[in-house]
Amino acid sequence: MGAGGVSPQALLWLNLFGFISLGSPLNPDDPNVCSHWESYAVTVQESYAHPFDQVYYTRCTDILNWFKCTRHRISYKTAYRRGVRTMYRRRSQCCPGFFESGDLCVPLCTEECAHGRCVSPDTCQCEPGWGGLDCSSGCESDFWGPHCSNRCQCRNGAKCNPITGACVCTDGYQGWRCEETCDPDFYGKDCMLECHCLNGATCHHQTGECLCAPGYTGA
Repeated sequence: MGAGGVSPQALLWLNLFGFISLGSPLNPDDPNVCSHWESYAVTVQESYAHPFDQVYYTRCTDILNWFKCTRHRISYKTAYRRGVRTMYRRRSQCCPGFFESGDLCVPLCTEECAHGRCVSPDTCQCEPGWGGLDCSSGCESDFWGPHCSNRCQCRNGAKCNPITGACVCTDGYQGWRCEETCDPDFYGKDCMLECHCLNGATCHHQTGECLCAPGYTGA
């Protein structure tokens, strides 16, 4: 599951449509934060020149009006009205392939990392012993470590631990790479069993069977 119990698939769709918003401002120093300019409208009170009919008098030859004539002209006065102004601001959001978690942008893996963690978009970092795109596949017998990237160095049919690479020796062998047979007088798993052969006989390092010296027989 993704952050807050949301599945990675749901987080992907939310991120694509810009619906993720946890309320915390993003850290501008986060390299996974992208920004762009966006426009928005605000209502403002703006002034403008309002026309009106201005009546004035001028001297003329109209004797009935005492040589004054009425005239009209268009004048302007300052008035106010509500208007809409387009403003611009820089908006921060997570870069493609990331989603908001607090004030950080963390990578999004559409497939859950079963045995690992998401380190970049759709990229899992597997725990030792696991591989595959989503870290759900155990290492094959000859490989070990993160992403099963290390080849085992074990010998004589030994298997290696998929997490540490340590060799698990077959019966009768010992050493870091299981390259040595058991010490004389010992045999079996981890060379822990003691031989009981007599008269100078040696025992087989795997089965403990006595290999009699010349002139002797018996189990």
